Amino acid sequence: MSRPNTHQVARAGERLVAAELHRRGATYAVTSAGNRRRIEATDAARTRTVTLRVRTSSDGQRWQVSTTDGRPREEPTEEDHFWVFVALTAQPEFYVVPEWRVENDIYESTRAYKAKHGGQRPRTPHSTHSLHELSRIERWRDRWDLLGLFTDR
Repeated sequence: MSRPNTHQVARAGERLVAAELHRRGATYAVTSAGNRRRIEATDAARTRTVTLRVRTSSDGQRWQVSTTDGRPREEPTEEDHFWVFVALTAQPEFYVVPEWRVENDIYESTRAYKAKHGGQRPRTPHSTHSLHELSRIERWRDRWDLLGLFTDR
């Protein structure tokens, strides 16, 4: 049996996130098309909408991100944009992280890595690929409550 390609892994993660949102009580969870795919989800009363960016890993240990997604951020007073990191393992795991934290983390880690190597990537100076490892998001496992979409059942 062949391994799924990166596009299949990404789509599986998006579908799992949409299914989990519906399972938990969101009335609307739709994936947008295009290069920067996102999921918009709404609570049952349709009073809150959040935007989710999904990154999926087939090994559940590291996720591909881009250094261009990094920027210095401070915690906003209200957050409605999140990243969901999906570990596509036998029992899928979800890590729900506020977008500002992910962007700031990518920025800080890229900056530290470049500083350690004389201001640029040593082997591929123009590459924007970066790995986001599980240790950086473990504390966000199953933090669906952060979305503010679900009432306690």
